Parts: sequence; C-alpha cells; structure tokens
Amino acid sequence: MATIRYDQVPLTIHYNDRSETILAYNCALSEAADLRPVKGIGFKGAVEQTPQGARTASISFSYTPVLTGIVDTFLETTGSFNIINDLASGLKTSKQSIASGVDIVFGGISGEGLLSSYSLSLAPYSPVQCDVNFELFGSGENIPVSGSLTATEGEKEEQSLAGTVGHSAYSSFMTSGSPATITSEDQTGIVQSVDYSLNFQYEPVYKLGKEFPFSFLYHSAEEEASITENVYQASGIAFTGKNENFHLNIKALDGSTAMQLKMDEPVLSNTQVSVDAGGLVNATKQIRSVY
Repeated sequence: MATIRYDQVPLTIHYNDRSETILAYNCALSEAADLRPVKGIGFKGAVEQTPQGARTASISFSYTPVLTGIVDTFLETTGSFNIINDLASGLKTSKQSIASGVDIVFGGISGEGLLSSYSLSLAPYSPVQCDVNFELFGSGENIPVSGSLTATEGEKEEQSLAGTVGHSAYSSFMTSGSPATITSEDQTGIVQSVDYSLNFQYEPVYKLGKEFPFSFLYHSAEEEASITENVYQASGIAFTGKNENFHLNIKALDGSTAMQLKMDEPVLSNTQVSVDAGGLVNATKQIRSVY
C-alpha cells in the first residue's frame, strides 16, 4: 500500500519573485461543488443535481514564521522571510481594487489563492503560531487546483531553524516597556499574551460562459487583537471607543530578527479585569481596526 509521510509533502508559497518553504504544523486542502437537487412533477425523488455556483477550493495551515533565510531563490539574496505577514500588511491598506493571488504548492498540488484570514497567537516561552486560510480560485476555464499528491523530498536546511523562528522567549516580550504593549499616558503594561486576527472581504467578478471568476475585487479588511496585560484604565471606555496605538515586534531567539504588526488607529472596544485566587490581576483588552 502506498503511503506518504508528512516530511514528503513540503508546503511552499511564491509571491512577487519571492519563495518560502513554510515551517507548517498541519495543512488541509478542501474542494467543494455547489450542487442543488432538481425535482419535477410526476417524478419521485430528484431528477438530477445541478450546479448553482462555481467549484471552490481552499487551503489552510498552521505554521511558525521563519524570520531569516533566502528570499529570492534566483538571486540567492537573504532577508526577512514570512511572505504571508508582508502580504497581509500590504493588502489591508491597499488602495488597489483588484487583488492578486499567491501561488501555493503542497506535495505536488498547486493553485493560486487569495489570503482570506490570518491570525497568530503569542504566549510566554512559546514559538509564535500563525493560522491562515487561502481561497483558491480558477481563472476563466482553469480549475482551482492542478497536479496530484505525490511524495516530494523537502529542502534540507544546512543550519538549524531554532534560532530564526518567531519566539516570545528572550525578547522584550515579557518585560516592562515591551514593544507588545498598549501604553497610556502614565503607565506601560506588561503583556502576557496576544491573540491577533485579520480577515479580508473580496467580490468575485464573473464573465458569461466562464465557470470561474475573471478577477477579484478587494473591498475591506477587519483586524482585531485581544491583549492580556496587567494594566487597567479605570476611566473606562469612551462612547465612541478609545484609540490605542498598537505595534507588535516579534523577535527570534537570537534577538536579531523581527516581524512587525501594526494596527492603524484601532479602537478599544472591550475591556475586562479578572483575578483568580493565588494569581495576579489581569486585564484583557479587545481592539479593532477596519480598513
């Protein structure tokens, strides 16, 4: 019986002449046909099942960002990795109406997709974990995915990735004045965890006689972060929310590399204070930006 191990299905993304092999924990590819049963008078049951929309496909995976390495495989130039974070940061503030896709290759299966959701979690002494979903699309008559699942030897890294993955330990994440803080006028909180998410909204554009969208229009993005720290502002939330500047720098274990998240003019929409016996008082804040 033929079997394929997890180390034989590398996950690679290509975007704007850049390539990155993802350090993924898991990956799931799904396809669906939008069918509706048709019934007629004088016939028992359904006469047939007919499409009422184009076939769809999506791919989702969880990964830890690798922050240094080869950016351009052709020129062999080095620099910051994490194409997905760069893509998300640029797209949310983009003024372009037509969105471009990312080429994704997973164990011999390939497709082009749009980033629909991007989230990450930070906790003390843990690698950063990101979760993403791409909606794969065809172009005219091209199906969303092509190829077949085959065993592929992954690239062998000559150096250990341990020092270059996004990690909360040995950075300024747990200390006062951490870059991962919300600051008020008179105090700075010690951040204990961050849960961040970014979701995009697109509109497909179809042509008569073609199953798949001709292009996609980018409409909006909504960005949220839930931050747990030890500071609570007793003045409460203003009627229109409250603006809080938020910048998050994520460093590797060697402390020399970083990826950055920046929320533009987010509004503080929810705050909660809680404490357990034998523990410290924590404040959880929910902030939101809309683009």
